[in-house]
Amino acid sequence: MNNTVTILCSGFGLGFYVPGLLIERELHALGIQAEIEVFEALMPDSKKKQTDNSRKAYQQNFAVALTSQKIPSDIRSSLDAAAVEHLLQQWKQEARQRFIVLSGHWVHVMDRYREMAGYPVDTDLLYIDAELSPSWKNLRRLNPGYSKGYREVSMYDPVKREILYSIAAGPKEVLPASARNGRLVVHGGGWGIGTFREKFDALETAGYELDIAAYSSQEIGAAIQGRRYYMNDPEWRTWKRNSSRQYTFPPFAEVTGSQADRFPPCRHYQDGMYGVIRQASAVISKPGGGALIDSLASGTPLVLLDPFGPHEKVNSDLWVELGYGIRYGEWAETGFDRGELRKLSDNLQSARGRYPDYAASYAEQRSAAEGRS
Repeated sequence: MNNTVTILCSGFGLGFYVPGLLIERELHALGIQAEIEVFEALMPDSKKKQTDNSRKAYQQNFAVALTSQKIPSDIRSSLDAAAVEHLLQQWKQEARQRFIVLSGHWVHVMDRYREMAGYPVDTDLLYIDAELSPSWKNLRRLNPGYSKGYREVSMYDPVKREILYSIAAGPKEVLPASARNGRLVVHGGGWGIGTFREKFDALETAGYELDIAAYSSQEIGAAIQGRRYYMNDPEWRTWKRNSSRQYTFPPFAEVTGSQADRFPPCRHYQDGMYGVIRQASAVISKPGGGALIDSLASGTPLVLLDPFGPHEKVNSDLWVELGYGIRYGEWAETGFDRGELRKLSDNLQSARGRYPDYAASYAEQRSAAEGRS
């Protein structure tokens, strides 16, 4: 049997893509072969274009993004049947047996593969958010028993208010609050959605300098003292491999808007926005699963904006309960007090090493299972 671990990501948001790359790289470091597949690579160009159009619409209007989550859908209608068949035959030919699934969309494909494989298929369904995100909820609506025969692995237990697993994102050392630059990172996740753009003036009036994620050159206005913009290459897409046929972190750069911006390859996660985050005093963003992973790994507190759906509301509640984040409105009531951020930073600092790493745990469990066989 093939011992390669196939990690199934989605490009709908970086929170379902980047964690897969981080897990892949850590498994490699542990001596385990792993490869990434991205769901959108199975979609025809017309559907990919629709995804791009949705991204633009969601950036322009957060209400549209929120409404989209409430519309039932069946992602199978967006698949290229020939591309799916080609991938399934490739897995069958290579006797792929081990999978980690980060998006509910992939379970439709995995169900078919289990039927045709003819041998046991060992699969983790890894839940990146504290509650089921839309892809899993749509799957559950279509197939309430979707998890039968799979291993469900949750990163968090929202009922017990516990973190069950972490994902390593960069250097293991975490900068204490005293060693940080005092700046705030403000972003809208991989798709640039949410209310973050409305907060710039209030934060700067309170005396903070900002590191802002831009999602197009049009968002970069005249130079403002203390304000910096960063951007992922707007031409990059999660479903495109590089010249070495590898999936990559998005090319990234600080941008000014007054020049032809170049985006060098981002070989390591800390070469991108994560490297900016781990030096900051806090991140102001919606509470996506990727934001939680970055916060815990870097020891950087979250100032939590309006959530993108019920699953992010649960994420937000969890981070507040643990003392790793504060809701924007509550922080504003303190006058944007720096002391509040230091408390959260100290809580994250004291939590270092408390939560088992998912990739390391996966490797240990696999080694134990192989020892018993």
